[in-house]
This record gives sequence, C-alpha cells and structure tokens, in this order.
Amino acid sequence: MVLTTFVLMSVVWVFLNARVENIFYDDFRTNIETNYNELGINEENTDYQKLFKELKENALIAGFIHGHDKSYTILDKSTAEILYSSDVLYETDKLQFRNEIFKSENLLYVLSQKDANVVGNKQKYTKADGGNFYDYVKTQKLKDGEYVLFFKYNRDRALVVLEDFSNAILLSTVISLFAAVVIGSVLSRTITLPINDIMHKAEKITDGEFGYALTVKSDDEVGKLTQTFNFMSSRLKSMLTEITSEKKKLETILDYMTDGIIAYNRSGEVILTNPAAEKLLKSKTSEIVSFDEFMNILGISLKMDDITEENNISEPLHKVQYKDKFIKIHLAIFTDENNQTDGVIAVIQDITEEHRLDNMRKEFVANVSHELRTPLTSVKSYTETLLDGALQDRATAEQFLGVINEETDRMTNLVKDLLTLSQHDGGIVLNLDDISIGDLVGSCIERMKREAKLKNQELKSKIKHGLPIIQGDRYRIDQLIINIIGNAIKYTPEKGKIMVQVHCDNDNLIISVEDNGIGIPAPDLGRIFERFYRVDKARSRQMGGTGLGLAIAKEIAILHGGNITVKSKLGKGTNISVLLPIRKARR
Repeated sequence: MVLTTFVLMSVVWVFLNARVENIFYDDFRTNIETNYNELGINEENTDYQKLFKELKENALIAGFIHGHDKSYTILDKSTAEILYSSDVLYETDKLQFRNEIFKSENLLYVLSQKDANVVGNKQKYTKADGGNFYDYVKTQKLKDGEYVLFFKYNRDRALVVLEDFSNAILLSTVISLFAAVVIGSVLSRTITLPINDIMHKAEKITDGEFGYALTVKSDDEVGKLTQTFNFMSSRLKSMLTEITSEKKKLETILDYMTDGIIAYNRSGEVILTNPAAEKLLKSKTSEIVSFDEFMNILGISLKMDDITEENNISEPLHKVQYKDKFIKIHLAIFTDENNQTDGVIAVIQDITEEHRLDNMRKEFVANVSHELRTPLTSVKSYTETLLDGALQDRATAEQFLGVINEETDRMTNLVKDLLTLSQHDGGIVLNLDDISIGDLVGSCIERMKREAKLKNQELKSKIKHGLPIIQGDRYRIDQLIINIIGNAIKYTPEKGKIMVQVHCDNDNLIISVEDNGIGIPAPDLGRIFERFYRVDKARSRQMGGTGLGLAIAKEIAILHGGNITVKSKLGKGTNISVLLPIRKARR
C-alpha cells in the first residue's frame, strides 16, 4: 500500500506540475494573442515605426508585455537582426541576450518558415543561463517588410508557484504514506496475517507435518480460503497416509516374494529390485546390469529401444539357464499417461528344482521301463523257446523255468518297491509303537546271516546294552535295516566283513552298517539315495538290485524324523549311518 500510494502521488505530482506549467503558458499566449489582435495591425495600415509605437505606448497590451519578468523583441525576419527589445538583458549585454533567445526552438522555427502566418508556440519553455523563460513567436508582415515578434515571459513566477505546489503535494504524500502504513497494518491483521498463517502451514505440510488446522477468523474470501486450505490439508493427509500404507504393503509383498522382480525404465536402467532377485542373481542392486546387457547374458534377443518403439513385447516368457540355475523370466511393459511404454518389469522364477525334478521324472520313467523290459524280455524269450520244443527236454525246461521264476521274482520286488515309494509319496500313516531297537536290529541280523553265509561273509554286530525304547513303525524300521544290511552284503565280495553297530549320541540313536566292499566313488555319494540310481548299473542288475532300496530307506528315516548319512572310499568299503530321534517321532 505504501508503494502504491507513493507511485500514485508521484504520478499526480508530475501530472499537476505539467498542468500548472501549461496553464501559465496558455495564459501568457492567450493574453498576447487577444490583446495583439485588438491593435488591428496589418500590412496595409502599419509600418515598423507604427508597430514599435503601438507596442511601446498602447495601454491595451502594455500590462501583458512590459515589466521586470515580461518583454518583447522585434527582429527583421530576412536578416534575423534584433531591431529592438524591451528586455533588461538586451540593454546591458546584447550578445548574451541574442545567444539566449536563439536557444528558443519556437524562434528558430518561425525564422525558418516562409509562411507569413506561422507562429511559434510548440516549446513550452526554454532553458537559458540567465533563467528559464516562456516565449511566444509570430510573424508580422508590414508595409516595409516582414518582422518577427518575440514575446518572452520569465519562468521564475511559475517556479515559485510550482515549488509551493510541490511542497503541498510532498506534505500530502507524507500524510498519505503514513495513512497507508496505518491502514496496511490494520488490513494485515485481517488479510496478511491469515495468509501468512496459511503460508507457514503450507511449509509445514511440505515437511510432512499435518498436526493442526488453521483457525477461521472471518467469513470473507480469506476465511473461505482458510476453510478450503484446512480441507485440502486433511484430504492430503488422508491420501498420503493411504499412499504410505499401500507403499508399505507393496514393499512387504516385494520383500517376501519368492519370485525376483526387476523394474527397468525406458532407458534400460534398473529402478527397482527385490531381495529375491538379488539372491537369485547373486548380485547386489548396484551390480545388476542394464536391460539390454541382462538380455544379452541370458541369450534373449530383446532390446529396450525395440520394445519402446513397438510398445509391445512379442515373446514375454522365456526359460533360460543363468550361471548354475535354470530360470523362467516373464517380461511385461508398464506405460505412462499417454499409454506409451515407460519401462519393463521382469519377473524371475527359479525353476532349477523343477528342472531337476522334471529330469528325474523322465529318468525315472525310463528306468522303470528299462527295469521291466529286461526281465520281460527274458521271460518272453525263454517261454517262446519252451513252446518251440524245449519243454520236451526236462533238464533244459527246468533250467528255463528257473530263470523265468527268478525274473518274475525280480519284477515282483521291483513292483513292491515302487508301491512302497508310491505310498510314501502319497503320505502314509505310521503305526507307532514302543520299539527296542537293539532287539529289532538283532532280529534283522539273524535273518540276513543266511545270505552272508552264501558269500562266506562275516556278519557281526555290536549293540550297546541299555538302549532307550523309541517310538516308531516296527515294520518300516525293519524294512530300513534289512535294505541297508542287504546292500552291504550285495556289494561286499566273498569273505568280506560287515559290522553292524547300535549306540546313542545325545538325542539320537545311531545304527551304523560298515563293510569292506567295493566302495562308492566320491562323485556318486550325493546321488545314491536317488531312485533307480546305480553306481554300476550292469553289476547292480546282476546282483538283483532294483536301485530303490536306499531311496526307500531314506524315506523311512525322514518319516521318523531322522536321516541317513554315508561315508565311503572306493575299493575300501562303505559306512552307512541311520539317525533316529530318541524322542517321539513326527507323525
């Protein structure tokens, strides 16, 4: 308000000064024109002498052109010579007087024109060393030639009036500025202060503070603005709370997703990853490469520039190998407000286990088919031979029937083992009972001694006394022990030694079967519990093995909450240990 008042008063001061200046000059010019016209001077009735006499003695205009601040000057238009002047300066210094009046643009303009009726009244006043002055110039044609009348009016009187006027305006300006300060201070309480409060509230909102609402102090526009701002603040707070909640939900989902997520912007730079992606790729966020580099590593022919240009991904799903893993990667674009590609999201799934299981399934089907085909081929060939006439030779027939019987037993054992595994896969219910593991192991050893004797093997046991009673399924544990001892007998050469030991170790009961047989190569140790896996397939089949015994044994041990470990050296023997918990087994 102070600035506005100052500007307005300045404009008024300039305008009024200019107006007063115009009034002075117009009054000076009008009086001269009016009174001079009353003289009736013209070319027919007046010469220079008469003009000079009229200007000097005629009482009609004497008051307007004579005095200390007014004067007239007569010049010869053709020569610009000063013929006469009533100015005081002319009498004292003609040269200075001439220099001053010839600064007048009005005089120079009239002297330069040929028209006899031209007047010079364009310039309001002329600046001179002796003092500024107003002037009015006209051409007068007489009998004896053309003359220029130069009327001069000192500006001192106007300056006195202008100074008084300026002082009055200055005083008015000071009063107005003081009034503006007072009024502004009053208005600031109703306008500026509420707006200032809104401004500070806005600053706090930008810092995330929504603690209080502004007080509405009036019903005017400022009050409505305050109400609107309070409503906006509350809405913004609720929206930010909702957005924060959704953001935390999204972060939690991303953090706990088992699938890896990587988001790329339209430039191919990584903008988001989750822990699963970092773990799966075995890289930190800063180490994950750009989209084009990642696709190149995976062997996928995709470029970010092509995707943004086509606004689509033609083949979004890929299954590839990355380092030591098999992964499934699904690509999808996300768009901006114009529905143009703004980036790409890659969803990565680790299918290494799935790939391994798929290979195992294929291998399992192939192994089952092979295991059944071999005895069936033998049965088929011997049966056909018998039907072709070998049945008449009793010795040959008995030999062939014996082979058919052995192959049938082999297929029966294979099917029985497959059914056992199928039961485990489907989830069996253990018939839990109190078991004396020492007695059960002793019983199994007695049953297996016959097979050991056939190979002249030494089967011994070392069972500690006072072993605790455990809970378990007697039939399943019996099957487990028989399978392990049977394997030791099969893969230990004649006159070999087999030692079965049972003892406690902390909370576990350990059944250990150690032999000095052929042993297992180190690369195969991790796979001997897989179904149908054999270290030496040809030899295993000759010995009547199905390749499922150890797989069944491990399933039974795990079902009882235990485990099986193996230690072996090629050519020196094998040690298989079964760990069973002493406490109640898992159901």
